[in-house]
Amino acid sequence: MSISILARKEDMETRNCPAKRKRLMLSKQTDLYGINFLSLPEDIVSRIIEGITLKEAVRMSIVCSKLRKSWIYHPNLDFDISTVPASSRHNIMQGLKRFIDTVNFVLREHSGLALNRLAVNFQLHKEHANDIDGWVSFAISSKARVVVLNFSPYLGQHENNYSFPCHLFNNQNSSHLQVLRLDSVTLDPSREFCGFSNLTTLALVHVLILQDLQYFLLRCPLLECLTIRRCPELHNLHATQPLQCLKFLCVQDCAIHRIDLHAPNLTLFEYRGGSKVLFALNECLKLKAATVAFCVEDNVGYVFTEIPKGLPHIETLRVEVIVKTQIHGFMKAPLRFMHLRNLIMDITFGYAKRLSKNAVLQLAYLLEAAPFLVNLHVDMCCAFCSERRPKKDVIADHPHHNLKDACITGFNGNGGQVALVKYILRNAIRLKRMAVDPRRKILGAMVEEFEGRMLAESELVPHDRNGVLTILG
Repeated sequence: MSISILARKEDMETRNCPAKRKRLMLSKQTDLYGINFLSLPEDIVSRIIEGITLKEAVRMSIVCSKLRKSWIYHPNLDFDISTVPASSRHNIMQGLKRFIDTVNFVLREHSGLALNRLAVNFQLHKEHANDIDGWVSFAISSKARVVVLNFSPYLGQHENNYSFPCHLFNNQNSSHLQVLRLDSVTLDPSREFCGFSNLTTLALVHVLILQDLQYFLLRCPLLECLTIRRCPELHNLHATQPLQCLKFLCVQDCAIHRIDLHAPNLTLFEYRGGSKVLFALNECLKLKAATVAFCVEDNVGYVFTEIPKGLPHIETLRVEVIVKTQIHGFMKAPLRFMHLRNLIMDITFGYAKRLSKNAVLQLAYLLEAAPFLVNLHVDMCCAFCSERRPKKDVIADHPHHNLKDACITGFNGNGGQVALVKYILRNAIRLKRMAVDPRRKILGAMVEEFEGRMLAESELVPHDRNGVLTILG
């Protein structure tokens, strides 16, 4: 290969790699123009090197004398396992000491100017509080906008958690923080906690929350995104005053009983956990989209009762449920989704003695419960393939005037599935497209169901009087 071809190949790789482009720019500045890098203003240096990692900046300072110690102006300080030399990683205690010593050295040498982010991701806990407090103090004094403390590699008991130092913040130094992410720490804010006046994003993962979280939330008046995951001591999420700026709320895998917030600008809500939780988001008038996933419990009845009550303004809803029985008495839905337009259901029917042949057909009540529904997608996983069909009069026909697009995946020919598709074909008078997919998802991959395809063609196609039915796959 000629030198010219190699040169063109290197030039193309450089253009496609931001880090290489940044290194090339720095090289030109220092080598072609003879610029002494450290003679530039600190904020300019910081802006020039922010496109490369701290490790790359250190390597460049070793290679080029004119870039020596340029890394002390790097705006993003990210420390993780790669901070520890490979030779020390096999020894836990040695690797831990090298990590702490390295972080302390970098922060001691760093200028502290124009710092944007300080992120620490390592196996640390309360025994290292003195060092971590020092790092947080550095972030405060350097006016960092983003602080990430991720100690998730340590999955021990909560009593060994590092406690986030709320006491280090006051009304003067807390205003610079905009993003705070905590993982595997303890959060114990007192009622005197000053809060973060400009915080927009808060993420708490595997955090032990010892006080009422509302005291913390109400002292973050600009909070827009709140994520809470795997926080075992959080049983209620509420606030006595409106969270005016909150737009996104995610609560997952917590032992929570009630979510009661007034957030006038909340537009997106995500929940995963048990179905015993009560949603009280009625005053969130802008909340139009939600994802709700229930784990383990038999909870299809909850979809027809608590969700329309607690999330009355939802227009787009994704629900993941498990069914082990049918709605008690097989009665029609007591409440309605008066604003729901788009519904995606990921539903698993398990093995249970109480699970009758009407279990799948009960989903037909979705049409009555959501009179303005336009798009319906149901992804089923039926563990049984009963040939028995529900009685024709088990559920009365109820015309639906708005449904236009429906899709059912995981069709295996179960009698309830056949009855459900026929019900939709008969009652959705404005239906334009009805897709039936015999394939189902297993570990994320689509698996063909040959028997389901044969039954769909023989049992369903003859009932498609309007030509809207499509058998996929």
